[in-house]
Amino acid sequence: MVVYDIHPINPQRRALEAAAHTLSHEGGIAVYPTDSLYGLGACVTNPKGIDKIARLLEKDKNRPFSFICSDFSQISRYAKLSNAYYRLLKRYLPGPYTFILNATNLVPKKIMPKRKTVGVRMPNITATLELVKLLGEPLANTSINISGELANDPDEIKTVIQHEVDVMLDIGPLEEPEPSTVVDLTGDDPVLLRLGKGEWDE
Repeated sequence: MVVYDIHPINPQRRALEAAAHTLSHEGGIAVYPTDSLYGLGACVTNPKGIDKIARLLEKDKNRPFSFICSDFSQISRYAKLSNAYYRLLKRYLPGPYTFILNATNLVPKKIMPKRKTVGVRMPNITATLELVKLLGEPLANTSINISGELANDPDEIKTVIQHEVDVMLDIGPLEEPEPSTVVDLTGDDPVLLRLGKGEWDE
């Protein structure tokens, strides 16, 4: 595993480009920070990378993927977004939220073979958003769970997955680790499924 020590505010462009090349051209998988926990992911159009993650998560097959997007244009390619929900997302993103939306036909069946919905994220972490911009497509993302503990310390993560993952963006330990707030937007009104790190006042 190649580890890049990334500045949390001004991430090094060369390191992000190298990580993006590993993901998009070598079928790699990566660990990267979000504003809730460290995540594990691969390009959404990369079945080789998705298969790697599926093997890593073999003991927890029901754990869903979410899509980490860099902007609202990417979200609208993979999720059906009404004008009202677009305005809602604009109020909360980037931030520690996962929004469940009806999926478009562009969502690969490799990721969600039976699901008609997709969870989208836009974490308020510059390095990860810049990485996704370089990829030109979302990351199929899942959280890392180490012995039931929230994965916020990169040093602990390295010892567990260093032989399974290709690249890691390390911005140091994350403060106040907590899962994202999950909101279902597949119906006419928002439904709070899990109150996590993001506040919810709707």
